[in-house]
Amino acid sequence: MTESIHSLYSALKQHGIRQKDVSQMLPSWWEDEIAATASGLQQAKLIVAKALNLKIRPLIESPPRIEFDLPEMRRFKLIKGTTANDVDLAVSLARSASKIVLSSFDRMYFKPGSAKEVREEILSSGRPWVDLEDLINYCFGIGIPVIHLASSLMKKKMDGIAMMSGSRPTIVLSSKKAHGYLLFHLAHELGHIALGHLEPNGAIVDTEITKSDGERDVAEREADNYALELLSGSLANVTLHRFVKAPELARQAIEFGTMNQIAPTHVVLNSAFNGGFWGLCNATLKILGEGKAADQTLITERLFRTIDEPKEDNVELLRKLVGA
Repeated sequence: MTESIHSLYSALKQHGIRQKDVSQMLPSWWEDEIAATASGLQQAKLIVAKALNLKIRPLIESPPRIEFDLPEMRRFKLIKGTTANDVDLAVSLARSASKIVLSSFDRMYFKPGSAKEVREEILSSGRPWVDLEDLINYCFGIGIPVIHLASSLMKKKMDGIAMMSGSRPTIVLSSKKAHGYLLFHLAHELGHIALGHLEPNGAIVDTEITKSDGERDVAEREADNYALELLSGSLANVTLHRFVKAPELARQAIEFGTMNQIAPTHVVLNSAFNGGFWGLCNATLKILGEGKAADQTLITERLFRTIDEPKEDNVELLRKLVGA
């Protein structure tokens, strides 16, 4: 039986990747008729392998086999509703984006400082607190690209992935929440890198970044503590003594944040972690974010301002991976 591109689609479908999802990752000039020849089918496989970060040798077999080209994962913990295939796909997409970015990113990498050092460096520049834009700029400044992954292929989001490609780190985030959450996620992943939790060509996948508890491993608690110190200084835990409506909580968060050099969004999220009032928290974050660009936009715009222009197919693929 002559192999066709449908053999490729069928193999991908076994991993939960539908034909229409794959089609969205192909270049705009692609037509399935190109794969009617052996050379065209080979080209299709190479394009898909690059987009999804697949191993080439199994893919060019007939029929093709799907194997993600994964880094050695040091740690990940599956949460309810998340499968190993979900994690593999997320890490592969993150690695695909990271490879494109690093190929067009020529800044030297310097290991991050301690949480105290990073906080002091940012505040000494005159900033009122450490916010997301400050931390993004710090990461890019020391040679760590920050990427927000928004591919339609990701059915289950990973809050954060700290990844090494050789000895070069990247941080990949994927939360869709517009304001507040990505700040702690970024600080947490930076903590993994600063504290030496990553090995060359390794990855730490945080399927869900939640408040530290006894069930989380030492590395996760250390990354949490790094993030809390970086964002809050000595005030690691903030509590709300009485409930107020969202507009008043937003005002209080700004006032408290100004006095203690803590981003108001982090004041609200920190206190929500300790008090469990998520409905009020999200309503307040919405008020604090009024008139401001979404956190995902800040990351993606900074990314494209920083990297050199990749080759045409690379930049098209990267834009699809980050939802730009």
